[in-house]
Amino acid sequence: MIDKIRNFAIIAHVDHGKSTLADRLLELTGTVTGRHDEQMLDRNPISRERGITIKLAPVRMKYALAVTPTKVGVQTPDVNFRLDSGRSLPRTPLRGRNDEEYILNLIDTPGHVDFSYEVDRTLSCVEGVILLVDATQGIQAQTIANAYKAIEKNLVIIPVINKIDLPSAEVEKTKSQLIDFLGVVENEIFEVSAKTGLGVEELLITLIEKVPSPVEGSVSKFFSPVGPPVKPDSQVEKNLTPSPSNVLKSLIFDSYYDTHLGVIAFVRVFSGEMKKGLRVKLANLGTEFIVNEVGYFSPDLVPSNKLTGGEIGYVVTNLKDIRDVAVGDTIVNQKAGTELSLPGYKKIHPMVFASIFPTDTADYLNLKKALEKLTLNDSSLEYSAVYSQALGTGFRVGFLGLLHADVVRERLEREFGLSLVLTPPKIEYRDSQIRGMKEEPWIKVTILTPDGYVGEITQLMQRYRSLFLTMDNKNQTIMVYEMPMAEMITDFFDNLKSVSSGYASLDWAFLDYRPVKADELKILINNQPVEEFSEIVVEERSYERANYLTNKLKELIPRQQYEVRIQGQYKGKIIASTRIAPFRKDVLIKSGKVLGTGDVGRKKKLLEKQKEGKRKMKMVGKVEIPKEAFMKLFKK
Repeated sequence: MIDKIRNFAIIAHVDHGKSTLADRLLELTGTVTGRHDEQMLDRNPISRERGITIKLAPVRMKYALAVTPTKVGVQTPDVNFRLDSGRSLPRTPLRGRNDEEYILNLIDTPGHVDFSYEVDRTLSCVEGVILLVDATQGIQAQTIANAYKAIEKNLVIIPVINKIDLPSAEVEKTKSQLIDFLGVVENEIFEVSAKTGLGVEELLITLIEKVPSPVEGSVSKFFSPVGPPVKPDSQVEKNLTPSPSNVLKSLIFDSYYDTHLGVIAFVRVFSGEMKKGLRVKLANLGTEFIVNEVGYFSPDLVPSNKLTGGEIGYVVTNLKDIRDVAVGDTIVNQKAGTELSLPGYKKIHPMVFASIFPTDTADYLNLKKALEKLTLNDSSLEYSAVYSQALGTGFRVGFLGLLHADVVRERLEREFGLSLVLTPPKIEYRDSQIRGMKEEPWIKVTILTPDGYVGEITQLMQRYRSLFLTMDNKNQTIMVYEMPMAEMITDFFDNLKSVSSGYASLDWAFLDYRPVKADELKILINNQPVEEFSEIVVEERSYERANYLTNKLKELIPRQQYEVRIQGQYKGKIIASTRIAPFRKDVLIKSGKVLGTGDVGRKKKLLEKQKEGKRKMKMVGKVEIPKEAFMKLFKK
């Protein structure tokens, strides 16, 4: 049974055609028949509208190598087997055996950098990958990042060029890039059109031949332990050694919450077997439960009697809180210890934070319930209640990145009918042991761009406190920098696309925290701090940021009956200031008649009286900042 299993994933840069290729494979294997939605594995409507995968999706397919000889009885090493499509393939040991049915477990992965941890988890569950490259765009940043992850795990990589049917396709150029990057020969690269199905059948058969079947109990080539190098005789090294086939080890690579069934965990079984009624636990969290149901994806849930070594499927836990099931944890027998935990487990930590407020304060409880429901299916979300004098009660939410934040906001508004204000995303600074300093997160940025835009991008990077590391320009230029994450979440990506005419692509990975001179920039309105506009800013950006905020608020806050002074305070000093002039009534004219004419003293007396009235009004008045002002500023 296990030698007929093939576990593989499709990895690529965003919008290179992964989900469309998955559709053709589902049709070719007969997993789906008749008319169906495009990008069938992308169940989220937002994902379909944007044309990007934001959630990994597994599916089991069955395929028999039912190829027929071109000439019956002729045994030659040349082309002598013909596919159902009419195209021929050379003979191999697998071809021509019509009784062989294979189980193909496919996992479609996200292509955006925000969801790179989902790709990590997926690659820990498979033995091979299809590396898909768009012929019109060539190799891009996530292509390289995902390929390196597969190489680190020693997976079989099948390079595939997609969209060869398009007039703008540059097949030969893309081939040259793949040959230089992977070190493969030209005939190992497949050319397909996922839209029309051209070449997909040959790819599927080659995948069965090249991707090895899983070896029960062996996990050593799949996991890269998190942290320092493994010491000899360490516990991690012991965990990497093959386990007896009857010892249960099953990796959780995803999960979601079902109202009736509770938490449903997506698993890859490495050894042992899982079946209904088995008492198990999570090796790291210690959560214990009784298996309520097991099965596989087709692509809907299909119950089965058991899951054995090498298989990918689901487990119904009947747990009511998704936080009780940590993605990346290991399911083991109830009496087993933590020593059976598969290495590589790590908790996902949000990198970007923003506050969410309902535009109608009466919707606070609805927002709370919506976040609770969303968290059940997105364990990477973290939130806590916050209060704002201007916006009322809301939540501070942690996200994996800017796209993740935008998707969550859109889901809250669309699925739960909420109108929301999302504050600008911020990163989290840590306190430093050095006085007057803080620690900020740094990232490693990889930029791929055509050669003609290197100069513009180099100048751009100098404006964002970046450190140049290396550059390679064999086929297209690969530029590697280190930079603070606070710089990347501003307008960096928009400017990068602008200076490169949209051709540059970006990938990033967290490095570490580094000390920096930074403090809180407070925005004062008539000497009163407004917390919503205050933020941690590095010293060299303080004047620039303070001037921007004060001038922008001057445009957004409506005029009052008295003067409104807007100031930026940094380290106790006012570093930027502007004012909004009050409405001024001309007290020298009343009912169309000029008052005080001929007597300058009378004019001054009336003006002083008006000035005193506005001074008293300022003492007791409160500047009302409309929510539209917050929304316009935060949108920027």
